Amino acid sequence: MHQAIIRILLGSTFWWLGNTVLLGQAGASLTGKVTDPQGSSVVEASLTLYARTTGERKRVTSDATGTYRFDGLQPGDYILEAEATGFARAIVEDVHIERDGSLTLDVALKLERRHEEIVVTASGTAQTVDEVSKAISVIGEEEIDARDEFAISEALRTVPGLHVQQLGGPGAFTTIKVRGLRNEDTAVLIDGLRFRDAAAPQGDASGLIEDFIGTDLDRLEILRGSGSSLYGTNAIGGVINIVTAEGGGRSRGSLLAEGGSLGLFRGRAQVAGGLKHDRFAYSAGIAHLNVSTGVDGDDAARNTSVQGRLNYRFSPTATLTGRIYAADSFLQLNTSPQTIGQLPPTGVIEAVPLPLDRLERYEAGTALSQLAVGTATFIPSANDPDSARRANFFSGALTFSQQPTSRFGYKFTYQGFISNRTISDGPGGVSFQPGGNTRSDF
Repeated sequence: MHQAIIRILLGSTFWWLGNTVLLGQAGASLTGKVTDPQGSSVVEASLTLYARTTGERKRVTSDATGTYRFDGLQPGDYILEAEATGFARAIVEDVHIERDGSLTLDVALKLERRHEEIVVTASGTAQTVDEVSKAISVIGEEEIDARDEFAISEALRTVPGLHVQQLGGPGAFTTIKVRGLRNEDTAVLIDGLRFRDAAAPQGDASGLIEDFIGTDLDRLEILRGSGSSLYGTNAIGGVINIVTAEGGGRSRGSLLAEGGSLGLFRGRAQVAGGLKHDRFAYSAGIAHLNVSTGVDGDDAARNTSVQGRLNYRFSPTATLTGRIYAADSFLQLNTSPQTIGQLPPTGVIEAVPLPLDRLERYEAGTALSQLAVGTATFIPSANDPDSARRANFFSGALTFSQQPTSRFGYKFTYQGFISNRTISDGPGGVSFQPGGNTRSDF
């Protein structure tokens, strides 16, 4: 199987090489100047060019004179996006590139009022939000960093129509519901490719959502509404597309380190750039989250995630892309909540937790019959000192795409996914505990 895939990719590459030699493709270019409302040059503006047919992105930065330039472009239709600090994002929707041609397009930025976005989740091709008939939201990397969110699930809480539920502290089981539908009715994508846990009963990603932390993101695209025609039955409710950074442009990097209560430490390192006029573009990041104590002093959680992406442009019309996303996590578990006291046989039962001092006595071994529960109706998640969840996953993808003409193109994609989850428990703790050590592997 793997040998067959390698043969296909090598055959496609050699076929392209032959075409390139015969046709002598030099590639098209797009250049222009970025100005403000007074006509002055805007330095270090970020410009992104989206191919409408494939959704591929190229990014450059304007120089000291406000000039930008894209080289080695495939023929076809594009969307140009320009943004700079203090200015509204500008989008030019109709950019047509001819084979080996040169196009000049100046961009005038207006003062910041509202943002426009470009998405690929709704139809699989690049579109502006105004062109999409479904409800869609975009959360960019800048917004996630400004809110200091370390978990992707936390970044999604502000999206209308999404209900994010987390059963505990950092790393605890997390579910996402779109418009009231089931957990498994929300599809999770990484760069447009399905992310599915083979051990899940419905073949969805609900068992691994808590393991997603921001590592090397470009943006999150959230589609509210059915996406089943593109992404299968798990997309009845909606789609969450995690778009990783593509790199390109000048070499750059960043470091982040922070700490807080509950024994929290978070670190992240990122690097990105391009070589030989972005013929080779790269982007990578590593993030580590460590909660050493947690809410009750025994709720440790750790997560180490790695993301990386490499783009190599053989010619203006052919690109090979490789991407990886991997994570390794650990979480100390608690017991499930349980009801106590005299509960009424009918009507709505008010949720009253057992007071903290009595919960601590219960965790220390005091029988429920010896506790004055008062009006409490349930015991919150009691500490279980020898129960833990360990999980890891690896998602990798390899894509070869070519656009010989503006009306014809093709793409080969191979994705590999491996996941492992282990739930362990021992005789320690309260409530119903096993007589020895147990382990469940998924």
